[in-house]
Amino acid sequence: MCRRSMREHLDRRNHALEIMLFLGGLLGLALSRIDILAVILFAACYSILIYRTWLTESPAGLALCSIQSSLVLAFRFEYLTWGDPWFEYSMILKIMKSGLLTPAYYPDQQPALHALIAAASTYMHTEAMPLQKFLVPSFSAAGIISLYLLARDFFDDRIAITSGLLLSVGTAYIHWISQAATESLGIPIALIAFYISYRALGSTRYLPVALITISSLALTHHLTAMIFVVWINSFTIAYLLFVSENHKDALRALILSLFALAVPLMWWSIRLPSIYRLVIGTADRLIPAAIPGDPVAVIFIIIISIYVSLSLLEDRIVYIRSHAHRLQHLAAPVYYGLIAFTAIGAAFALNFLLGRSFFVLSYPLSFYTNGLMMIVLALIGLRGFMNTRGMPFLAWAGGVAVLFLGSILKLYYFEDPLRFIEFIYPSLAVIGAYGFVYLIQRSNAKAGATAMALMCLFSLVVAFPSTVFWGQEFPQSDPRYDARASIIYHPETEIMALDYLRGRAEGMLHTDRYVGYASLQLENITSDLSIDLLERKSTSAREKLDPDRFSGGIDFVLVRERMMRYAEFGEWLLKEKMPLRQDEIEKLERKTSRIYDNGEAWIYMG
Repeated sequence: MCRRSMREHLDRRNHALEIMLFLGGLLGLALSRIDILAVILFAACYSILIYRTWLTESPAGLALCSIQSSLVLAFRFEYLTWGDPWFEYSMILKIMKSGLLTPAYYPDQQPALHALIAAASTYMHTEAMPLQKFLVPSFSAAGIISLYLLARDFFDDRIAITSGLLLSVGTAYIHWISQAATESLGIPIALIAFYISYRALGSTRYLPVALITISSLALTHHLTAMIFVVWINSFTIAYLLFVSENHKDALRALILSLFALAVPLMWWSIRLPSIYRLVIGTADRLIPAAIPGDPVAVIFIIIISIYVSLSLLEDRIVYIRSHAHRLQHLAAPVYYGLIAFTAIGAAFALNFLLGRSFFVLSYPLSFYTNGLMMIVLALIGLRGFMNTRGMPFLAWAGGVAVLFLGSILKLYYFEDPLRFIEFIYPSLAVIGAYGFVYLIQRSNAKAGATAMALMCLFSLVVAFPSTVFWGQEFPQSDPRYDARASIIYHPETEIMALDYLRGRAEGMLHTDRYVGYASLQLENITSDLSIDLLERKSTSAREKLDPDRFSGGIDFVLVRERMMRYAEFGEWLLKEKMPLRQDEIEKLERKTSRIYDNGEAWIYMG
């Protein structure tokens, strides 16, 4: 009765206040470019919006919260951030310049984001960068709502709204969603496809929409498409074992599973052979040597065998499940076993994330707080999933968690194991939501809403480097120090230096990786200038800036003031990053001509 009266009092159908808070928060972010204190306006509006959304359990409010958090970087900075979004921008420009999607002109071959933005820019007569910056992250709301609907179908509105809010500020999730990269589109589409696939398990009328949505993943992001195969199989197998009561569900699950695997493999074999070879090679190493045959055929046979067996044994499974209450005495040992497994896995992951494994990483302690908070909430909520209805969510989380642990233990090669974490967060958010609701169940609704608002605001602040919400970089002695603070954004002085080269230079441009990404656009505006985007595995990448190693043609070196403090010349995550040394700058001064200087960026020609 109390919750119902609260909803009626706040009038959840009237969203005028939510819209005002949403716009006020974005205004605060935009004004923070002028005065960083304006982020206080964002913090106030965002917190109140979270508070009201949790109280009213409003999906519309949830969508606005999701969009607002995803647009932090878009409104906070004038240009695209990090490095990957600039690569996407260069692919958009390639399509707009050539009008073709063939590999000869457009090498990426994941055209969903690039083609949509290029088409919108062309037909709307609008610059492509603003469309990419604002539209792509905003689409994340569709994924959040999909998770909300899934959690509501299994549990209730309170857990559903909490799940969506927790995911919207998950560090690994918001890192990619806010970038306007292919992952920013791929992860929401995967969540949409996941929810529709769940609905398709129980009704054939959802099957065509599910298959179409799954197909779009192959055109959006190759890693998301591959992880979706793990998502759908881990969840549906557990669903068939613990929830389903119709043998036709297994046949529909078989169609979904085969389709989710076959479509990406076909696309990669035709358009992205390097990805295809990597996937097949990994599968070949994981399949026991005792099983002969082509790895693709073996995988399909295994999938078909599993689902056909589950369909044939459906009656037996339902019968066994009806006696599951007799196994309740095992719930506690299994619960503590899962806690032990999680603790061990978390120890391995934390060791890896602290840079004590084979990756060289440098994150502030605050960066880990959201992940630790999610793990604690999930461990508390885990007991609520020790039943037949909760098992699909545990399997959903476990499937990707096993992949992550295997990669950091080097059981198989994966270029960046950190990328698995973003795909664990959706299931972790649902389990954690149960834990949060359990913790505040004896408090009144306003106390719970206040706790949720503070958690979300704190998680959002620590998810980004200090330049986002503090407006400055901090010395290494400060706990807020974050090496990424100087590379998340591209200042006006860097863009001015690139503009200087626009249309007037020909030759090869050498610089570090982050400026290199932003420089890629020049290849699609001035065909005479090539960008030396240093390869991650190159052992001599730094030496390419040495004038004695120039190609013999016309070479340019773009140096930013930031490179004296932090620079990446191909080390990526495997080696420690070393800034430019004074002797390297002096050599450039002696052996080349400085043709541009704006005080923070310099261009040398040799």
